[in-house]
Amino acid sequence: LHPHSPNHPKDEASFRDFAMMLRAMVHAHSYRNPASGSVYDYKMHAIIHPLAKKCRSSEDLFEVRDSSGGEGGGDYSEGTNSIVDRSVVLQNLGYQIALKYPPLSKSSIQGSEYLKEYMEKNVDQIVDLIRLYAYELEGYDAVVLVDYDTLILGPVDKAVDLIVDSKEEEDDQDTNGGGEDGNTDNNSNDSINAVFSWEHLPSLVNPQARASVINLSFFLLRPSKATFQKLLLKYQNAPFSETKGWGSMTSRGSFPGWMTTQGFLTYYYDEVANADKVEMSRCAFGNTGEDYGSNNDLILITNGGKVECGDDGQQSEAGGHSSQCNDCSKSKFKDVVVADLSYCHAPWECGGGDSSSGGEGDDNDSASSTTDKLSSGLCRQFQKMWFDGRLQMEDVHPQLQKGSGKLCIDGQYQPMMLLKPSVAYRPKFMSR
Repeated sequence: LHPHSPNHPKDEASFRDFAMMLRAMVHAHSYRNPASGSVYDYKMHAIIHPLAKKCRSSEDLFEVRDSSGGEGGGDYSEGTNSIVDRSVVLQNLGYQIALKYPPLSKSSIQGSEYLKEYMEKNVDQIVDLIRLYAYELEGYDAVVLVDYDTLILGPVDKAVDLIVDSKEEEDDQDTNGGGEDGNTDNNSNDSINAVFSWEHLPSLVNPQARASVINLSFFLLRPSKATFQKLLLKYQNAPFSETKGWGSMTSRGSFPGWMTTQGFLTYYYDEVANADKVEMSRCAFGNTGEDYGSNNDLILITNGGKVECGDDGQQSEAGGHSSQCNDCSKSKFKDVVVADLSYCHAPWECGGGDSSSGGEGDDNDSASSTTDKLSSGLCRQFQKMWFDGRLQMEDVHPQLQKGSGKLCIDGQYQPMMLLKPSVAYRPKFMSR
């Protein structure tokens, strides 16, 4: 995916643990856990490019041990440098798999010769557009795009309600004859088709500035095959320039991911379907925990031009973007619903240095002291929440060996361990 997440798991064990913990946290804050208070159920989907289906593992994916803690061999473990089928791994974790090639070809791009030539030279980047297939999942009221930076900390009902309630109102209008015809064009003021927050990515043009773009760590959409087709048509024909990027309005210029899904959807919901979106607080949905410092001289580049944030974390001039200037690192942990770990290190990165992480009572070890990023209070709390969840899973799950409580040793992530199964190996980590 582009831009590549700094938290992209570098080995198959970390990939498996990420997928397992993502579903565990979604499950914990869904209707299936009565204590969550959520009214929404869920289903996990994974969209995979066929060439990414099988990967060569540099380490054992599943290190299987018997109940005494000894190594278990035989047919239950993957050998070093073995080929790992990620689709099978994810299916065993309860994900529904869709193998997809990019929804359009490089040769179909007509709106910009520069974009077309760039994609022809960088053939891997158009693959990122497979994310758009999420719009085809019409069997659901709402679909959420997530990535390797996503950490679900609470029920997301407040965001999902916006999509669901809008759909119900639209259905009522159709039933009562309120619309001009039976077809909706997704451009009605009553229609909400996207709910998201903004994130600030470094500008590749102005080192002092950041581009304010859609955060794909939590991007909620109303699935629609009609919208999917509109997106493809717009990507192929929309204007794109080397200096401005997408569209005809004052643009953000270049930033990581500006040509792929993140940059394109930012343009689409700014210029094409502006009335169809709701912007959520970036401190609650997509909080990175990044501290901009006591002197907040942040310059943001939005579709409306530059926004200069004042020392108090608010916009220095009157306007509609003051919430984007808020210093979300000062947020209370209990107010964060979805964290974005793109700034903080992911737990399987072990802080980028020597660290040992334990469970309760070992909070000082839950993040690396060698990295300034982890001095952020929220970063430490985000990591501790993930670590505690993993340790709890090892305590209660019958197929997982109880760990030592040390998840990072000498800067190396210690993956979960499977007990030796008594039947043919097919784990169900998160069975209903």
